Formats: sequence, C-alpha cells, structure tokens
Amino acid sequence: MKKFLKLTKINLYTLFDFYKILNARGFKEIKKILPMLLLYIFSFGFLAFMVYKGIVFTLDGLIALNMPYIILVTIMVTVSVTSAITTVFKVNKTLFNAKDYSFLLSLPIKKSTIISSKIMNLYIINVVFSAILLIPTYIAYIVKVDVDIWFHLMYFITFVLIPIVPTIIGSIIGTIFMAIVSNLKYKTSIDILISILFIFVIYYLSYKMQSMSSIDLANISNVIVNKFNNIYPLTKVYLNIIKENSIFDLIFFIIISVGLYQVFKFGLVKFFDNINSKLSEVTIVNKYRDKDVKVSSKLYSLYKKEIKRYFSSSLYVLNTAIGCIMLLLVLGAFAIFGGDTINKVLEIPELSNYLVFYGPLVFGVFCIISCTTNSSISLEGKNLWILKSLPINIKDIFISKIMVNLTILLPTIFIGSIMLAYISHINIIQYMVLLFTPCMYALFISSLGLLINLFFPDFNWTNEVKVIKQSIAVIVTLAVGMLVALGPLFIKIDINKTLYSFLVGIIIFLLTMILYYILFNKGKRIFKSL
Repeated sequence: MKKFLKLTKINLYTLFDFYKILNARGFKEIKKILPMLLLYIFSFGFLAFMVYKGIVFTLDGLIALNMPYIILVTIMVTVSVTSAITTVFKVNKTLFNAKDYSFLLSLPIKKSTIISSKIMNLYIINVVFSAILLIPTYIAYIVKVDVDIWFHLMYFITFVLIPIVPTIIGSIIGTIFMAIVSNLKYKTSIDILISILFIFVIYYLSYKMQSMSSIDLANISNVIVNKFNNIYPLTKVYLNIIKENSIFDLIFFIIISVGLYQVFKFGLVKFFDNINSKLSEVTIVNKYRDKDVKVSSKLYSLYKKEIKRYFSSSLYVLNTAIGCIMLLLVLGAFAIFGGDTINKVLEIPELSNYLVFYGPLVFGVFCIISCTTNSSISLEGKNLWILKSLPINIKDIFISKIMVNLTILLPTIFIGSIMLAYISHINIIQYMVLLFTPCMYALFISSLGLLINLFFPDFNWTNEVKVIKQSIAVIVTLAVGMLVALGPLFIKIDINKTLYSFLVGIIIFLLTMILYYILFNKGKRIFKSL
C-alpha cells in the first residue's frame, strides 16, 4: 500500500509540475515556476467562474419549472461523458505505452501496484477536471436552493465516486479503439480525423447553447436526464440520492463504483502485458527494391526527421493544425453556401464582409493558433544530447524546426487566399497583401515559438500531452502571439483596409527580423547550455 501511495503521489507531483514547486531552491527557481502556477490558478478559476454563471442562468429556468435538482443530474451526466471521452484519448499514453513502465518494472514493485497507480492517475486527472464543473454547481445550487445537511454530505461522497465508472468505461473503449486502429496503415490520420470531428461537435454545441434562454436550457437538461436514465443506470441512482436523500441508493452507488473498479483492476493486471504488447507492436509491410541510394543535405535530413516526428503524433498535429483546419473549413463553407447564408446560420451579421476587409489579419490570427515550434525543443526530451552531439550547425536545427511549421502554414495561406479571392472577387493588389501579411505572421510565430521554448524548455515529461498542451512555452507563445495578432484588429484607423493590412505586415516583418537575430545569436548560446 505504501508503494502504491508513493507512486500515486509522484504522478500527482508531475501532473502540474508540483514537484518543481516543492523542490525549488532559492528565489531564482521559484521565479521561473511562479508564472506557470499563477496561470494554472487563473485558468481554473476563470473556467469555474464561467461554469458558475452558466449554472445560475440554467437554474433560474429549472426553478421556474419546479425541478432545480435536474441541474445536478445534468452536470453528473456531463462529467461522466466528459471523463469517459477524455479517458479514451488518454489511455494509450497514460495506462498503456507509458514511457516509464519498463523503468518501474525494474524496481522492486509489484506489477499490480504499478498498474493500480496508473489507473488511479487516470481517475485523479478526471476528478481534478470534474471539480471545475461539480464545485461551481454545488455553490450555485446551495445559493439558489434551500438544502438540508444530508445534501452536503451526499454530494461530496458522490463527488469522488462519479468519475470512477466513466474512467473504466473510457479505458475499455480506448483500449478497444487503439487495438483496432493500431493494425491500420493510416492509424494517426484516423485518430486525427476522429479527434477533429469531436472538437467541432463540442464547438457546435457550445455555440448553440449561447443563443438559448434559461427555460430552453432547463428543458434540454430535463430531456438529457430522461434519456440517460435508460442509457446509464447510475443516472437514476444519482437522481434518487440527490432528490430523496436515499441512503440505500448511495450505498448501491458506492458498491457499484468500487466493485467495478476492483473487477477492472483484476482483469487489467491479469492481461496487461498481452494488451500492452499488442498495442505497442508495429507491423511494417515493405517490399525491398534494389535502387540507388539518395544522399540528402544535413538540413533536408533534419527536416525529414522533424516532419516524421510531427505526423507520428496525432495529439501534436491536432493541437497545432487546428487553426489551419478551422480557417479552411470556414472559407469552404463561404465558398459553397455563400456569405449571406453563413451569416444567418452563425447569426453574426456582416461576418463575410469583415472577413473580406480584414482577411490578411484574420489569416494571421489562425496562423498564431497553429504553432509547432513552441514545443519542438521540449519534445526532444532526454534525447536532446544526441541532436547536440551531431556535427550539425545549430542554425540548421532551428531552421528545420521552423520549416515544419511553415509546411503547415504556407499551404493553408495559399489555399485560403485562393478561396477568399473566389468568394470576394478581390483585385490583384488585395490578393498580394492577402499572401504577404499572413506569411509574415507565419514567419513571426515560427521564430517566436522556438525562441520561447528555448527560454522555457521542459525535458522531464513522461507524457507528451504535458509538453504540447500544458507547458509554459506553449501558453506564453499563444498569449504573446494573440496579443500581436488581435491588436491590429481592434485598432481603428481611418485608412484603406488593404493599405492598413500591408502596413501591419511590414511591422510584423520587422519584428520577425528582430526575433531571428535573437534566435540565431542568443538562441544558439541557450541551446548549447541546455
């Protein structure tokens, strides 16, 4: 039990870099950690506040319909579905194919203890993110509705139980999904497509909810609960616990949750090695052909290595190419359905005209979202020494990483400009500006991301999610980039829009030149010292 708790504690420390805070020596180290810690606190606080406002708004409608308890069950269903879905995408790197599994097996720790700690890691992650929904809901509910002492007790007992079964369901579905996809030739592409589809469904639902009244949301919440009563039996059990203060249902909820956890753990321990080896095996079908050996330059070889690394990770592609995908989809919708139709569907008047007038600057915003370089140094991990030991100019290493980002951005800008030209019938000068300014943004964000990653590298990771989504380099790059990209859109100057976009492009070009100078001078020295 002690070893299980120790492993779980270590996993918790690495989850949000708590180990850096606990082991910080002196003010200099604390100063490096503090911005990230404050950013986490602000992000979680902001999300919790937004959830609270939404719950209060929906509760008004439910109170009018005399069924306020429905909001609690709705959030329980939301947490369950969210936990299951996110576990599906996390199980492959957290539970299976984990980088530290071989190392942990070499230690005097039972395999069952290692696997139990990894299941617990998945569960705790889901509990942390579930708290963003469950705690604001609890606060909003006790403010708006009179409750007794039993409600508080039962709510917090079920609070820790709700994510257990969804974590198990998500782990099983994720394992089956990975078992199917791992045998397919284009498994990364399939994973990316499914993830993109999921993201756009979430965006669509979020957008539709914004235009609903409190009564509409209350009715939808009631429908969701009624549907899930048949799909997910624990929904009805939870409803009885919250509404009737049923001790019997609470005991049943505990037995089912803990019992399923124990059964899942037993089965996983028994078949773990077999499942893990099947998911991690790679089948290569390649016919040998006698042909001339091609020799590539150092820069091109580095570029090929970087681009293969990029497309080998669906998470990396999804989190850095989403801006490009969204831009092309929006422009495609305009081209197919017309600007007036899209304006009516999205209920945003003059959206198409705004896109035409500020097209180059809007393209720039999407370029900022799609940055691969802000985690490219960190992703080298403990293998960075290999790259540093090669007889290669550091400048070539930087350029190869920048080229990957440009490989994603420049084709998007070119295709998007053709689509926008087709939609809006712009003249040749406007078209040239539409190409020039976004290209400057592409060069700017590529160098900015790489430079910030050199200042804030993170090599102590076991899961690439931490580097690609949660690292300080990624967050700082996005914050600075969005400030530069959105600033010109909010500045009102009474000059020709095309001229204004061109002038912005010139300013971005000058900033980029400064960044490249710093990157190829100070950046080289930082890279050598890593």
